[in-house]
Amino acid sequence: MMIVRVKSKDHAFTIPVPYAVLRMGSGILTSNLVQRKMKDWLNKHGGHAGGHASRKHDFDSDSSRFGIELVLSILENRSTKQAIRQLIKELQRCKGTVLVDVKAQDGTEVLIKL
Repeated sequence: MMIVRVKSKDHAFTIPVPYAVLRMGSGILTSNLVQRKMKDWLNKHGGHAGGHASRKHDFDSDSSRFGIELVLSILENRSTKQAIRQLIKELQRCKGTVLVDVKAQDGTEVLIKL
C-alpha cells in the first residue's frame, strides 16, 4: 500500500492508496477508450482552452497540448503498458521506501511512502 501524506498549516491528510487502485488506474489510463476521448477533447478544443487571445496564453496552451500529446503517444505503446504493470509489481516489493519527501517554503509537506 502506498501512503500519501500532505500537511499544510491548516490541514493534514493521509491517503492510503492500495496497489489494486494503482493497477486499475494504470489500466484506465492506458485503455483505448480513455485515449480516444482525450484525443477527441484535444481536437475539439484545438489546444486553446478558455479562448483568451493573449500571446502568453497561446504559448501555454500550445505547450500544454504538446505535453498531453506526448503522454498519449507514450501511453499508446504496448510496451509502456507492460512496463507500468511491471513497475507496480516491483513497487510492492520495496515496502518502506520513500518516493517523495518535500517541504515547501510555506510549510506544506508532501510524503509518498511505499
